[in-house]
Amino acid sequence: MTTAAFATAPAEPRLGVYNFSAGPSHMPIEVVDRVRDELMDLSESGIGLLEHSHRGRQYLDANAEAEAVIRRLTGVGDDFAVIFMPGGATVNFGFLALNFLQDGGTGVYLDTSIWARKAIDEAAPIGTVHIGFEGRGGDIFTCPDPAKGGADIDAPADARYLFYCANNTGEGTWYDAPPTTDLPMIGDLTSDIFSRPWPFERHAMTIAAGQKNLGAAGCSVVVAKRDFIESASTRLGPILRFADHEKADSVLNTPPTFAVRVIGLMAEWTEAQGGPAAIAARNAEKAGMVWRTVDQSGGFYRSRADVRCRSNLNVTFHTGDAAIDARFLAEARTHGLENLGGLAGIGGMRASMYNAFPVRGAEILVEFMRDFATRNG
Repeated sequence: MTTAAFATAPAEPRLGVYNFSAGPSHMPIEVVDRVRDELMDLSESGIGLLEHSHRGRQYLDANAEAEAVIRRLTGVGDDFAVIFMPGGATVNFGFLALNFLQDGGTGVYLDTSIWARKAIDEAAPIGTVHIGFEGRGGDIFTCPDPAKGGADIDAPADARYLFYCANNTGEGTWYDAPPTTDLPMIGDLTSDIFSRPWPFERHAMTIAAGQKNLGAAGCSVVVAKRDFIESASTRLGPILRFADHEKADSVLNTPPTFAVRVIGLMAEWTEAQGGPAAIAARNAEKAGMVWRTVDQSGGFYRSRADVRCRSNLNVTFHTGDAAIDARFLAEARTHGLENLGGLAGIGGMRASMYNAFPVRGAEILVEFMRDFATRNG
């Protein structure tokens, strides 16, 4: 199979099950088929992907190809490093704090999601954490307002960096644009990378774990300014320093080779689909029809997500009655609609529809939502 096969629109699931999982999540059938073939034979070597040496030509070529396509999709120049870091986003939240906070200084965190909170929890034992925005404290989940130009963000001018999570999977919100700040900006793009055009060049670093729009779990893509990662603490062993991984071309130790290859293939699929701009239109179509169904339900469905910053990837809603929510989830499964349960602690329902999720799945969900509301309203 060639990458030309990746240009087709997301296919319907072969077994008729639509997977709304927030992660690991739905992948394109064409990529899954390619991975299946390469598990048996990578690059006509006679050796499968899982068996190849990370120092061998076939894997190093795959590593270089993944970096090249990530660079094309992000549009960054040679002053940026593209690194495949071991572990998911939470691991790299810890690496971030170790690299930049352990020698003193403050990290500013915008608390808009459970994942921003996890980043805060990883940083707090290492350095000083300053909460620059609170978006989860009330009945409505929200994000800073771009129209305010950063006036709603409190950040010490001498802080080491400002961290935000661009898409809040549990809360159903996202940033329409990166926050306004003069500080080095760190973006967690795990769930929305390549779902829309995004100004990577405005960031000191972005972190994106692999189990949503990039495929397999176990690896994170870090895109960072070289001079920023070089400014990190030297009181760390090489395995904990972003700069050392970059200098070793992401092969400082045995990397998660399977995850890196899947990330590369998913990035190739994204490029073949027309890139973030084309995918953004499809994501808006899917999310739009579900959000409209919530709004037009006469109050049967409701959401805690601020209308101003609703996500185009994770639509969150509930009925206000836990028993009815449970009935919704049970009946949805009989219609082939799986993994619609909301985040623990938030509850309700959550429809996660990342880049590879087919439009038809959103249409079937909307049909079911309307029928369920009619029968239970």
